[in-house]
Amino acid sequence: MPKSLATERLSSVSNNKPYSKSVLETCPDRSFIRAYQPSTKRQKLIHDANICAKLTTIRPDGGKDVIVLTLTKSAIIGRNPELCTYVVNDCMVSGTHCKLHAVRSPSGGVIISCEDKSRNGITLNGQHIRKSSVILMDGDILQLPNSLAFTCHHLWKEHAAKLSFFEPSQPPEPVHKRIGRYVVTSQCLGTGSFASVHLALDPKNHRQVACKSIRTKKGQEIPQVMKEVKILMTLKHPNINEIYDTEEHKKFVHIFLQLCTGGDLFTYITQATGSGSRICEAECKYIMYQLLQGLKYLHDKHISHRDLKPENILLYCPGPYPRIVIADFGLARPNSYQETLNVCGTISYLPPEGILALDNKHLGYTGMPSDCWSSGVILYIMLSAPIQRRGSHPFDNEVRPSSHWISRIQDSRHPDYSQHFPASYARADSRLKEKIIHGEVEFAKDPWSELPDGSVSRFLCQSSHMTLWVSSSAKDLADSLLFHDPQQRATVYGALKSEWILNELDDLQTLYQIRIAPNEA
Repeated sequence: MPKSLATERLSSVSNNKPYSKSVLETCPDRSFIRAYQPSTKRQKLIHDANICAKLTTIRPDGGKDVIVLTLTKSAIIGRNPELCTYVVNDCMVSGTHCKLHAVRSPSGGVIISCEDKSRNGITLNGQHIRKSSVILMDGDILQLPNSLAFTCHHLWKEHAAKLSFFEPSQPPEPVHKRIGRYVVTSQCLGTGSFASVHLALDPKNHRQVACKSIRTKKGQEIPQVMKEVKILMTLKHPNINEIYDTEEHKKFVHIFLQLCTGGDLFTYITQATGSGSRICEAECKYIMYQLLQGLKYLHDKHISHRDLKPENILLYCPGPYPRIVIADFGLARPNSYQETLNVCGTISYLPPEGILALDNKHLGYTGMPSDCWSSGVILYIMLSAPIQRRGSHPFDNEVRPSSHWISRIQDSRHPDYSQHFPASYARADSRLKEKIIHGEVEFAKDPWSELPDGSVSRFLCQSSHMTLWVSSSAKDLADSLLFHDPQQRATVYGALKSEWILNELDDLQTLYQIRIAPNEA
């Protein structure tokens, strides 16, 4: 792939020195190069170029190199000049040593991450990391084995005060709290009404983790919460967010989870920044295959999730064809083949029987068919993304088809959602409930025209090859998962045997092994 070079070291370095070349890749229009020049318009330039972080390093000759991260371009550090944007000639450095990403976070900020792909690992703030993905905070020091050290500087929030691209950053003093053997940082990854998620360190296992701190509700005992958590700790599957450990403290339960650095599926679908990053049918199929594998594992154990939605599906690492992980089991229920009187989940993803149970407390509904309905809604949204740009909802498109449902879900993330949006959203919820109970799924001409299946074997869809229509077998699967009667609705077992999955099962399994199995080794 041809590269656009922002800078290339002109000074020669003797062959006995390990560092021979520095290559910095810019945005396609090379606009960020102007950011090196002193200018009062620097803030606008950074925003226009989507520049959100820089990594700086000092070369052996005393010069400074800068790697720029944007929302549209990743950076690769390694020894292979054909693959890497920053080349380090050292025998301890792998051909592709690590990959740096900047992605939107669910809260609207930016996540800067480093994915180790090497044999010898990386060192983050003195801690050795190997074969995992880590989040880089402002001021973090990333070091290659026996080689260069890079300092991470976040620009997304602090760029207004910076005039020079090379001005040194002054990160605030980090706040750490020790809980058990873990060190919980002040870096917040997400918040809710009763829980918050922070980045934490696990020194014993040399890894970063997510710490979910749950405040027990009034009348809810910690032993009751811990009993449910212990059940979830037994779950071990590559598409299930793994719980490593728990700690109790006063009225809080702290759950230490597998860290995912790619954001969530909702953000991935709705905030694609360029046409090349839009999700295509082949990628939808690969994501859906993983989702069904994770649900099958849960349902085999008679556990239902009951709050399945794109916001609760995390990307293990950034990038196309991601490994997805089902998360947020706060509403999960063992014995999911039994009816429950507790209605859980977001209205946009509840099945008709769940909606009826909201207003009829004596009615119950079964968890596993509810999960299948929710997965059908997710499939519909993903499949409509290429033509609608940000996806459309099968029932919640009354006002502005491509954005109304997105705004509602974004607002619902607010901790005080019910207090801030009482009247308008109550009316909208009422109309939505009505449509789910009585309405049928609408498959408009676009993107639901019948064309041959998008092929997973192409692996990465380029925008020039992306179809704006959806195959008939994909539509059939979405239709069967969104069947009104839960008794006739497709199960995860039936979905995995659908024509849409079976016609490329070998390719799906191969891709699954290539991209997921190595991470589980």
